[in-house]
Amino acid sequence: EQGYKFSVFVLMVQKEVAQRIVASPGTRDYGVLSLAVQYYAVPELVLKVPRTVFMPRPEVDSAVLKLTRRILPAVNIADEKMLFRIIKAAFGQRRKTLLNALANSGIGGSREELAAVIKETGLDPGCRGETLSLEQFASLTNALEK
Repeated sequence: EQGYKFSVFVLMVQKEVAQRIVASPGTRDYGVLSLAVQYYAVPELVLKVPRTVFMPRPEVDSAVLKLTRRILPAVNIADEKMLFRIIKAAFGQRRKTLLNALANSGIGGSREELAAVIKETGLDPGCRGETLSLEQFASLTNALEK
């Protein structure tokens, strides 16, 4: 959320962190980190680096990631801060339904109003945040901003 200006960024991180960054909706690794990075950049897992190539040997494997900065964010939204508030709320209590997560987040609106907006975007209020794509979060954000 800082707005760093790079065109391509290559880094080595713990393999599990890399998997979280490149994760897709509906997977165990998908979360706030996945969405935040994918909003600003196109992540690519370039290479897995086993712990055996390091001296001393670390406890974890590593991975090389390539992040290509997007010229424009991945989705068009009216309020970037609101997008990330909604994403964080949806993943704050991962096993809650989207409706319950938003209703308990302080984002505003009654449960009925939130359910109506969620349905208006073509989503099921009973779905879980971990199943929503960045585009669906953007659509929900724009609908809640109205």
